Amino acid sequence: MGSDQPLNRFAVLVPAHNEELLIGILCQSLLDVDYPRDKYVVHIIADNCSDSTADIAASLCAKVLERTDPADVGKGQALSWALQRIDLDQFDAVLIVDADNYVGNNILTELNRMINSGEQSIQCYNAVGNRADSWFTQLLYVSRTIGNLLYHEAKYRLGLSSYLMGNGLCFRAELLKKKGWTAFSVGEDWEYYAQLVESGVMVAFAAKAKVFHQESKSLNQATSQRLRWSSGRFYVAWTQGLPLLFKGLRKKNWHVVDASLPLLTPNYSLLINLTLVGFFISLLLPTTNLKLFLLIAFFLLIMAQFTLFVTGAFIAGSPIKTSKAVLYVPFFLVWKAVIDILCITGLYRGKKWVRTKRH
Repeated sequence: MGSDQPLNRFAVLVPAHNEELLIGILCQSLLDVDYPRDKYVVHIIADNCSDSTADIAASLCAKVLERTDPADVGKGQALSWALQRIDLDQFDAVLIVDADNYVGNNILTELNRMINSGEQSIQCYNAVGNRADSWFTQLLYVSRTIGNLLYHEAKYRLGLSSYLMGNGLCFRAELLKKKGWTAFSVGEDWEYYAQLVESGVMVAFAAKAKVFHQESKSLNQATSQRLRWSSGRFYVAWTQGLPLLFKGLRKKNWHVVDASLPLLTPNYSLLINLTLVGFFISLLLPTTNLKLFLLIAFFLLIMAQFTLFVTGAFIAGSPIKTSKAVLYVPFFLVWKAVIDILCITGLYRGKKWVRTKRH
């Protein structure tokens, strides 16, 4: 840590619902970070817990806020409740981390540097902490590498806004004192991001401040989580993404236009599925110049997406393990297509948080 860097005071918030299996790992990693212990306080929000989450956290010197409100559950509700009970005047910044994580040793040092540089809202690097568990975690590790380095970091270096990924979020305390937490849908991270952009706050990206998430090991384990994420994303796209895009166009504010695009453009797997559908539909068209043009266009898109994946796999390392996981890609894409169809058509309407099974 550079001696010329002023040391900001951090409040670390961890929303947790029945996380006794993993909360100790997170607490220990937070207590072991390379940052003066008197400059940060870990708050565990034990939200409607019926297990030992609160006891384990308290035994590891974390402050525990116990919330019991079965009629109003959800991560957004828990964060809003906690922020009203913490004296934000005691802190310069707030870091929000999910309970099924552990953090990099330098996370607060890096966030301290970015807060000192003037950033108001920061997204940390979201890594998969259990890459070796299965083919699914191998693929997600590559996908996260692509997202973190080839998208978020690239945009930040170009002076454009990153977006919030729901985990590893850091805000200036002054921002939260004025705004609080005001996103309560199942896609609370997308919703809050749209609100920030609407108010003129862009999101920075901290490539060296890492949180390591325990990813689901299988499609079955991940389904409820992905249904929730997908439905939340489509909801925010319609309710806030489009208005944000039109506002940017109307005011000729290209930073706002760019910031609206993550809410509207398909994610990586959906984009691949749409490209494949477009290619196969083109094959069925009558033989014309239009058919040839579409086939060439979709083929080039497929090759570009393949190149992007290979690049991400190369950066991620362990190419042999990744190549074995690639054999499962067709199953992954079909599974993800079903989830997106259920959410786009409204057949699935996830209105509340559903806990992902831990291991």
